[in-house]
Amino acid sequence: MTKSTDKKASRAVAAPPDRPRRGPQPQALGAEARRQKLIAATLTVMARDGLAATSTRSVASEAGMNQAMLHYTFASKEELLKAALSSLHAEIKDFLVQSVQGARSVRQAIAQLAAAYWQQIIATPGLQRAQYELTLFALTSAELRPLAQQQYEGYVQALGTALQAVPGRAPALPLPVLAGLCVAAIDGLILQYLATSDVAACEARLAALVLAVQSQCGAAR
Repeated sequence: MTKSTDKKASRAVAAPPDRPRRGPQPQALGAEARRQKLIAATLTVMARDGLAATSTRSVASEAGMNQAMLHYTFASKEELLKAALSSLHAEIKDFLVQSVQGARSVRQAIAQLAAAYWQQIIATPGLQRAQYELTLFALTSAELRPLAQQQYEGYVQALGTALQAVPGRAPALPLPVLAGLCVAAIDGLILQYLATSDVAACEARLAALVLAVQSQCGAAR
């Protein structure tokens, strides 16, 4: 998850519910600004309370709007969740690409990716859980199911393209396969951490995963 999204969530969680909201009033916001505010509020509520407790009422309250204004922007809760999932996907893809920038080899890129994403996992556990909840919700909906498929295809494609730009010897595995392996490994580690909260054990597993993936990248250079 990206740091910018987590900062928004952290500020929202820290603020007392009766504190007067500052900044432009919802009525003064343009359509796109209002849309983005509602998406950010959705992710904040989900990260804090979970999908089951996320309603249009709670999202509207978090955004400082009434429900009528929310439904003027999003026709249904499903449409709102779809927008939130799309926004989250875009941020994660950007994060994957940024995390390997500056690497001088694919081996180094793998290490950078692991370190950057682990810090994100530790810093934003609620948002990590929200991502999984949104993905599983999408798989239960005929309309949203393609979005879940596009999510993982997008992650693999974005990371594979970023790795292709890294200088040095090409790895033994085709880059799309290597990128898919990285995404799968990160996914599994996130779930283990969310389930156990065992930082030491997960960090040891992450170190082993990095070595295993790097072994497919040829000799160290």
